[in-house]
Amino acid sequence: MKILLCRICYIEFQCCIAIAGIGWESLSGLGYNMQEYLEKVREILKLLGLNKNEIIIYLDLLKNNPSSPLELSKRTKIHRSNTYDALRGLVEKGFASKALKDQKTIFWAIAPQKIKDYLKQQEQEFDIILPQLENFTQQNEEKSLVSISEGTFAAREALADLLNLNSSILVYGASKQAVEAFGQPFLKEFHKARIKKRILMRHIYDKKAIDRVRLLNKMKFTEAVYLSERYNTVASTAICSDTVLLFVFIKPVLVMKIINKEVGDAYRKYFELLWSFAK
Repeated sequence: MKILLCRICYIEFQCCIAIAGIGWESLSGLGYNMQEYLEKVREILKLLGLNKNEIIIYLDLLKNNPSSPLELSKRTKIHRSNTYDALRGLVEKGFASKALKDQKTIFWAIAPQKIKDYLKQQEQEFDIILPQLENFTQQNEEKSLVSISEGTFAAREALADLLNLNSSILVYGASKQAVEAFGQPFLKEFHKARIKKRILMRHIYDKKAIDRVRLLNKMKFTEAVYLSERYNTVASTAICSDTVLLFVFIKPVLVMKIINKEVGDAYRKYFELLWSFAK
């Protein structure tokens, strides 16, 4: 499901395009909070390989093309030597370019749309070598496996991988926090891929997410109910075949993956018990 995750990055990367071409007034009119919006953009750029200073410099360059290192350092309050390091990193990663003007080095931010096109080209190239890479993968013969990871990307990857099992998916403890953590663009693409494979997914949300429940019930191969607010939690559980995923929606998101038939069956029975109490 890594290709699905890459496509989500393409969709979300368009947030950066908005910075270059849409005013904050327009964004607020669409329901965006400025601070939340910027945080989302920083998160996406981090997933694309930029460090903290590179993200700050790149976003500043988008609004102030072209700029000298000194100008950037003054505006961002980043030490001049660190500014040079960030600019060097941006150029090497393809997010910026430089030129000499009046015997002075100046830098431009590469337009987000061009970077998006480049990432799409990388995905296509990766598709070519994917079969060879999979030949190197050693199949795990163990019947039981437990792993722990953290971060938004890890959570998305774990959920997306369930589609490879081609089995119904059961989720309980779902909440608004879960939706915000995964992100609407990812969930939209995930459900699109799931429905295309005709995989049934049943959700048990908390009452605060009743609007989400109504939306899900309009989808094909989807059922959703909710429990009383007293069952609200920061954790969510997904069961699919012999795989159980435990998500804890703190920062960063924690993900525990358990592959075991007996554990899967036990969680499946608990899900059905909760389902009988839900509305």
